[in-house]
Amino acid sequence: MFNPEKLLGGLIRNTTRGSRGGLGSLISGGMAMGALGVAMEAFDHYMNKPQGTAAPPTAPGGSPPPPPPPASASGRPASPPPPPPMPATPASATPPATPQMSSGSTDAVLLIRAMIAAANADGVIDQTERNQILERLEAVELSAEEHAFIVRELLSPADLEAIVAGVTSPELAQQVYSVSLMAIEVDTPQEAHYMTTLAGRLGLDAATVKSVHRSLELE
Repeated sequence: MFNPEKLLGGLIRNTTRGSRGGLGSLISGGMAMGALGVAMEAFDHYMNKPQGTAAPPTAPGGSPPPPPPPASASGRPASPPPPPPMPATPASATPPATPQMSSGSTDAVLLIRAMIAAANADGVIDQTERNQILERLEAVELSAEEHAFIVRELLSPADLEAIVAGVTSPELAQQVYSVSLMAIEVDTPQEAHYMTTLAGRLGLDAATVKSVHRSLELE
């Protein structure tokens, strides 16, 4: 199962700023409402969920399993009756459509892509940076779909224009900037230029940018 909220929560919780209280400042300031807040709740729920608790087997529909067949005169269980024939499938039948992601999941995917795009601000994500991102997810058991998604994004990060194009609200714009800042240490000219350009393309004014930096304990 693909759970972008769980993935995003794992990435944020295990960043330096996310783990030392910067995220709490964002939440208390109201900036983490929406996809970011949902992601953290989903991640916390996942990490606090009891693992390995198996429910007793049930038959389809939630009813208990049927009793064993009665024994025959020889003492051996009687053979069960053959199953009824399956109804023929009409030639015009089509498989059900893949469920669409909710708006919250779509936003969570955008925020994950924003974090990886920021890591690619200097034009390349090297093996060390890939390992750092994957290490942040060590506490999260990734499904095959989630692992494939992360690897695909690491190998082909979205560009800044694609990130900006996915922003649908001023609140989401602040979250995109915040998680991008969480993902990197802005210590190169390329990273500084990327963050400045991102803020401008997202329409964030200087006061908002300063507030985000302060919330993440960068000022």
